[in-house]
Amino acid sequence: MLPPELVKIKRIAVFGMALSGISAVKALVSLGLEVHAVNEGEPDHWKERKALEGIMSSSFLHAQAQADELFSQMEMIILSPGIPITHEVLKKARNKNVPILSEIELGFWLARNVPVIAITGTNGKTTTTTMIAEALERSGKKVFCGGNIGLPYTELFRSGKTFDYAVIEVSSFQLETIRDFHPMISFILNITPNHTERYTCIEDYAKAKWNITKNLKRGDLLVVGKPTYSFPQDLYRGHWTKIEFDQKSLPSEFVQGFNFEVSKLKGDHNKANFYAAYCVLEFLQIPDRKVIFQQFIREFKGVPHRLEFVKNFNGLKIYNDAKSTNIEATKTALKAFDDKEPCYLILGGKLRSESDVFLDDLKPFKKMITEIFTIGMTGERLFHELKNDFSVENVKTIEALIEKLKLNKLKGNLIFSPAHPSFDQFKNYVHRGEEFKRLVNSLV
Repeated sequence: MLPPELVKIKRIAVFGMALSGISAVKALVSLGLEVHAVNEGEPDHWKERKALEGIMSSSFLHAQAQADELFSQMEMIILSPGIPITHEVLKKARNKNVPILSEIELGFWLARNVPVIAITGTNGKTTTTTMIAEALERSGKKVFCGGNIGLPYTELFRSGKTFDYAVIEVSSFQLETIRDFHPMISFILNITPNHTERYTCIEDYAKAKWNITKNLKRGDLLVVGKPTYSFPQDLYRGHWTKIEFDQKSLPSEFVQGFNFEVSKLKGDHNKANFYAAYCVLEFLQIPDRKVIFQQFIREFKGVPHRLEFVKNFNGLKIYNDAKSTNIEATKTALKAFDDKEPCYLILGGKLRSESDVFLDDLKPFKKMITEIFTIGMTGERLFHELKNDFSVENVKTIEALIEKLKLNKLKGNLIFSPAHPSFDQFKNYVHRGEEFKRLVNSLV
C-alpha cells in the first residue's frame, strides 16, 4: 500500500545512482509508480546500469546534462546526498516548486511504523551508530542499521522484515532535504568545521545538522555532545528531553559504573561514544542494561577503517583510520596515543577547499609526531605547509610508503588518518581503507 505522501504522485525522479539512489528507484518501482532515474553521463556508460537491469526500461534512464526539462515535469524528486539542491539542472524544478526530498525522507515514509534513532555529527557517527545497533541487538531487539553507512534507509522497506528500531546514520547533506523525518531519539555528537566544498560558512553546515530536530515532539530525546556549534540558538529550545555531554567530563556515575579497561578500543572519544549508546538503553529502560552494556564494552571490536589495528610489523604498530576525512577526525585519532613511542602519521587526499590549512591543528602534536608522510592530491601542498615545523616526506601513494617500510625499520605507531576525502585516488574511504590493509598485510 502506498504511504499517504505518495498517493497522488504519478511521476517521480531519482537524481543520483549511488547506493541510496538505486535503492530508492527499486522501492518506488515496486510501488507501481512511474520512476525516472537520472545520473551523470549517458545511461549506457553508468557503472550502476547493471543494478537497474530488469527493473526499468532504458527510456526511463536519463543523462543529467539533459534532465532539466524532465525534472520540471516531475511531481517529486528524490535527491542523492552527494548532489546539492542548488545544482543547476534542478533550477527549473525549483522555480516550479517541485518537492525535492532526500532518500531518508522516502525511507521514513515507507517504514513510518518503525521507531527511528538517528545519529549525526561531524565525527563519530559511524562508530556510535554501530554501537547503538549492536547494544540494542544484545538486549534482544531486532534492529535495522543503515542510512549513511551500510544499507540505505529504503532497504528497510524493501527487506519486508519486521524491526523494533531503525538506527540511522544521517549526514548534513541528507538532513538538508527532509520534511517529515522524525526520530524518536536524535544525536548531534559534535559540530566542527567540515565540508568546506559545500558550505561557505559553519553556520550553514550547523543549520543542516540541527535540522535533525525539525520534527521532535514531547517525549522524544535529543542528545548533544561538545564541541557543537549551536546555530541558531532557538534550536536548543523544545519540549523534548535533552541530554548534553562533553567527552572530557562524562557523568561520574557512567565512568565509575563500568570497567573500560577491558575495552578493545583506544581513546577517550570512544568512551564518549559508549556513553551516547548507553543513553539509548537508559531512555528505553532496557532491562538488565548495566549487565548487557558491560559485556558489550568488553566485546565490541569497533568499526572498520576507524582507528582499526591492522598489524605489528617488526615493532611498528599500524592503524587504519581511513574514515578520517577531516582534520578533527585526525586530531581525535592522535589523542588516542601518547608521546612515549615514535608516531608516524599519513596525511593526504582530495582537496576540499583552497582555505584548508592544517598546521595550527597539528602543532599541539609536534612533540608526539616523529614524521608525516603525505599522499594524494594534497601531498605536495601539505609538504610545503608543514615542512618547517615537522619532518615531512611526500611519498605520493600508499604503495610507495609500503615499499619504504620494507627498507626502513620504523618502531612505534603508524597511523593512516588522511584528514581528506578519498576520491582523488580511491572510490571512497572504504576502498581506501581496504587497499591500505591489503598492502600492510602484504608486509612480511
